Amino acid sequence: MKPSWANSTSVPDLSAIARERAALATIADAIVAASVDKALRIEVACPTSRLAVADHLAQALHARGRVCRCRAVGSEPGEVGFPAGERGQPGVVVITGGPATGTGGGVLCVDVRVTGFPVQEFPAGGDPDIVLDYQDPDGPMIRYLAPHLSAGDPSR
Repeated sequence: MKPSWANSTSVPDLSAIARERAALATIADAIVAASVDKALRIEVACPTSRLAVADHLAQALHARGRVCRCRAVGSEPGEVGFPAGERGQPGVVVITGGPATGTGGGVLCVDVRVTGFPVQEFPAGGDPDIVLDYQDPDGPMIRYLAPHLSAGDPSR
């Protein structure tokens, strides 16, 4: 899996790449655990320089048995989009997938914000369920994981 900052001008060290993979694995594990018998709709808001993060997250979910796909928000008929803007403005990519089993217990909606750029609020509205911070010099860090995605949360 190619790290999401592969297009940047500086080459990160191997520990930063390992930290990105570990962060995405942790996020994927939390989403898979919270989405048993549910379909997925994950909105990933990120600067255009980090759009690969959504694809890497989709790959991590697929590796855990969740078949899903990435697409730009607004690419479905009738869907309002938040396309990537100019000069580093955030874009939103959606990861969608059906339930892991055939019981159909609803849809788990998760909003992910990838930082590394100044933004005052989540572009899709509301607060994100996950914040993945790329401003740390050692590589990405999970700054927030919503309680409903935590392993010990009884309300899932």
